[in-house]
Amino acid sequence: QFGMFAAKCMHFHNIQEPLDLDFCFEMFAHVTTFFGQKVILLGLYKGQTLDNNYELLLRVTPGKEYVKTVMKDGRMQGAVLIGDTDLEETFENLILNQMDLSDYGEDLLNP
Repeated sequence: QFGMFAAKCMHFHNIQEPLDLDFCFEMFAHVTTFFGQKVILLGLYKGQTLDNNYELLLRVTPGKEYVKTVMKDGRMQGAVLIGDTDLEETFENLILNQMDLSDYGEDLLNP
């Protein structure tokens, strides 16, 4: 995927036309493992650029999972998922779609 994007960048540079960013660069996402646990960082997972004007929602199941979401004005801006939460695709879509989740409050993280 990155190779194709690099080729597009070089082509558009040669023909001197602007290139729109590909959809795969719409949001930061990183997946790794740490101490045998899957770790996923999505969007503004630390609240960066939100000027401390955000709310954190947490769900912790000791020894199993850790779920943190960064919410601003009822919309999900980022998330940290540790363990097998199976929430990564759902949260990615909620971040990208910017759906108003205000009505759910803390129930958003209830299993």
